Amino acid sequence: MSGGVQPHPATAVVETGLLGACVTVLRIMCATALIFIMGVTVIDVFMSHFFASPVTGSAEMVMFAMAILIFSAFPLVTVREQHISVGILHGRLHGFWLWLQRLVILGVSLLACIAMAWQLLHDGYQLSDEQQATMVLQLPLGPLDYFMGVLSGISALALVLLLLRHFAAAATRTAS
Repeated sequence: MSGGVQPHPATAVVETGLLGACVTVLRIMCATALIFIMGVTVIDVFMSHFFASPVTGSAEMVMFAMAILIFSAFPLVTVREQHISVGILHGRLHGFWLWLQRLVILGVSLLACIAMAWQLLHDGYQLSDEQQATMVLQLPLGPLDYFMGVLSGISALALVLLLLRHFAAAATRTAS
């Protein structure tokens, strides 16, 4: 979040119905992953300090949980437009130019999310096909990549929703 730049109120997404349910599920996934990371870290440090025997594979567990946390938060941050941004042009563009800037940002973000989702799904297929796994716990890597790809796709859907609302807000302004 950049220095006080607020989400666009005209296209703010109301989190009710199916969207609200998805947001709740993603929040629970984020909270669960974060609690898991904290628990594993506390237990690992405790075991290392008092028994000189760290938890086997704790680094792999934390890495998996961090991927789940980050990609579960990705659609939440996207739909609320809370990505870190630079406000160089904030307050300098008005009217059509502000509308166009927002359209370009949403469009480029959508293309980036689609490309990322496609690449992660492709990598997930390749990792599953080769049965790649982590070294210590032998956790399969393919399903994690599929998970990240699907959530990147959900972020792309959130951007489609924002684009539709952006166009609807413009149509409402020109109609009145």
